[in-house]
Amino acid sequence: MRNLLWKEWHEQSWKLGFGCVVLGAMALIGFRSRVMADEIMMMWVNFLALTLLPVLSSTGLMPAERGEGSLESLLALPVEPKRILLAKTMMGVALCAAPMILAAAISVCVTQGREISVMAMLLFYAGSLVTTLSLFFWMLALTIRLPSETRAALLGVGILILWMMATVGLAYPSVPRLVMVISPFALVYRVVNETDGPGSINSLPSINEVFFVVVTLAAQALIVRLLWAYASRRVAD
Repeated sequence: MRNLLWKEWHEQSWKLGFGCVVLGAMALIGFRSRVMADEIMMMWVNFLALTLLPVLSSTGLMPAERGEGSLESLLALPVEPKRILLAKTMMGVALCAAPMILAAAISVCVTQGREISVMAMLLFYAGSLVTTLSLFFWMLALTIRLPSETRAALLGVGILILWMMATVGLAYPSVPRLVMVISPFALVYRVVNETDGPGSINSLPSINEVFFVVVTLAAQALIVRLLWAYASRRVAD
């Protein structure tokens, strides 16, 4: 397992550095320059993260191995295919999580709660991280059999757009709110008001909102587990 992780690090570390530089620089420059309100800047940083990182991390795993013709050599090793997928999944999770954690730390250090409380900012980043990881697992599972990074990237963008559109539909008033929990965007899709009244980003969450968050996390964890199980069955196909 250690050798597999080292292989993934050797191949994917540049993507980790790229993601950290892009998100970290955007957060640092954006919050220090104050060209827009902290709330808007935070949303732009998180929007960039959840659209860039899942595609960047998922396409370089199994599709890249198939495209380079090295997957057969990997599967010929005396290692279970699931362990190969596990090593790649761990690297993909790191590629999604590390840049967002860095961006959150920079955002908090620069703003220091001047317009948005530190807790509210951290919670927003946490919700965006859940969305990013959920999208990563969708893309990992549905691109696992594709023969090239290019096709995987196109499908990844398609998955992203389809879930964005589906989330808008799930947010209609006529749809029960709990149905929203199946969407990767459930924790970041909400209306943010300008004031500190109910529903604003600085307001304390109600009991119903806490319940919704807990149910959403449970639903997303189950979906991720099912997607990974599907991917593990198709890794050797």
